[in-house]
Amino acid sequence: MGPGILGKGPHGCLYLSLLGTYKCGVSSAKGSRPADERQSASELDLVLQRHQGLQEKLAEEMLGLARSLKTNTLAAQSVIKKDNQTLSHSLKMADQNLEKLKLESERLEQHAQKSVNWLLWAMLIVVCFVFISMILFIRIMPRLK
Repeated sequence: MGPGILGKGPHGCLYLSLLGTYKCGVSSAKGSRPADERQSASELDLVLQRHQGLQEKLAEEMLGLARSLKTNTLAAQSVIKKDNQTLSHSLKMADQNLEKLKLESERLEQHAQKSVNWLLWAMLIVVCFVFISMILFIRIMPRLK
């Protein structure tokens, strides 16, 4: 079979795949008439031209899609680079803040220890003063009868 002919269809007609039609009276045997052969050859040329046009159209469409993909990829690449820069800057800032937080935490702990130590001594002195005052108060005051 020639290019574009798939096989015989119903009633002995040939099916041209690229045209999508059945051609009756066209025979694939060697004894066909020269006019039919010229007609088949011209139909095949038309089919090949149509096929080539479709291929060119598809190639142009694929080229446009490839350009679009490249543009989108470059845009995404620039956005990702900016995001990476922002992320690295944020990471540096977080590390600096963590170190500052550790330093301030240590200072607060030292301050808390100093104030608790001072407060403890003050409370102890107050309790001792109250205890001694009570003892003196009891000794000095006469008993009620």
